[in-house]
Amino acid sequence: MLTATSGSAARDTVFIHGAGGNGAFWKRTLAHMSGAARALAVDLPGHPSGEISCKTIADYSEAVRAYIEEARLAKPVVCGHSMGSAIALRLVIDHPDAVGGLILVGAGAKMGVDPAIVEGLRSEPMRTIEKVITPMSYFKIDLGMGREARAALSFANLPVFLNDYLACDGFDVRNRLREVTVKTLIVCGDDDRMTPPKWSRYLNENISSSTLEFVAGAGHMAPLEKPEEVARLIQAFLGGLSR
Repeated sequence: MLTATSGSAARDTVFIHGAGGNGAFWKRTLAHMSGAARALAVDLPGHPSGEISCKTIADYSEAVRAYIEEARLAKPVVCGHSMGSAIALRLVIDHPDAVGGLILVGAGAKMGVDPAIVEGLRSEPMRTIEKVITPMSYFKIDLGMGREARAALSFANLPVFLNDYLACDGFDVRNRLREVTVKTLIVCGDDDRMTPPKWSRYLNENISSSTLEFVAGAGHMAPLEKPEEVARLIQAFLGGLSR
């Protein structure tokens, strides 16, 4: 069973981190949430350290589905960031009856990866993470946020970064978005350079029951950069589902 960091929310919600991350990524956002239900930020298999057992987004999706069953969660909301959003999307498409709502943050229906990043993760992973991926991910990063960002990454298992980016590169559900009928919130930083705003607009145009919100002054890591704003959007969405 996956491990998870617990918090509170208006509805049982499973939070899924992005490539090379871990559940600590959601710490700042969960600190601004409350309610009588559970907020569970999972560590995906192999994160922050351990053997790589999931090679595709579908593999990760099945791991989260198994966690939902083992934790005896009845139709929780699933909230994913970046690769986590791909996992959440795939889960909803493959198991629509298992999910009661969908939140996509920094998302895309197709998540192609720059070949230069893939090659960098093969040859110089730490340099690529620190000098290429991190600068592209933030609107602005200070020392304090930098420390939290490092804590939310799986540096103990560097091969997982390449594995995750390859999984993202193989993800494409553009022809299946019409199958998503559950209520969906799409959130994107207005300066997101990893999954640009046009990707979120495409999702919004092709998921019939979706709402799109942009977070001003945030990049790809909006839940770290603007946790209060992201939490407010999530809380409002969960509250709407409860009515």
